[in-house]
Amino acid sequence: MKKLILILAIFSTFVFAQSSVEVLGTSTLHDWKMASESLEVSMAQENGKFTKLDVSMIIETLKSGDSGLDDNAYEAMKIDKYSTISFSLLEQKDDGSIVALFKVLDKEQKKVLKPDLIEDGHIAGSFKVKMTTFGIEPPSFLFGAMSAGNEITIKYDIRKP
Repeated sequence: MKKLILILAIFSTFVFAQSSVEVLGTSTLHDWKMASESLEVSMAQENGKFTKLDVSMIIETLKSGDSGLDDNAYEAMKIDKYSTISFSLLEQKDDGSIVALFKVLDKEQKKVLKPDLIEDGHIAGSFKVKMTTFGIEPPSFLFGAMSAGNEITIKYDIRKP
């Protein structure tokens, strides 16, 4: 019985220590969400402050549950040419805000984020960004009758592996 409890405790640590990213958007038809739990994370902290935070994700790991939506998103993000999205810490300020380089396609943007949660080995929050900032034309279908909104929200829950 003790072995079973130990195995379950170890397993639950791995299950609940997983990082995730959600992309939330709107369209003329309905709101949509794509999510991925397949992130590569490299994280280090010193005295509660991040000294390293690099997160990358293969674009095709973002899934909505609707293959048509996924295909439109992948086409808009030009996955035949660009396969990853990355986020790299530049600095963490004394007020807790994070200055990072966010790279999508071949475009980079410096972002200042104010995380909702910063703990040892864990950071979570959200931020808004426009697709066109990164050269992504918001996907449309039915000959443009329906289209995605330009602004999306990126929700992140990043944990030390």
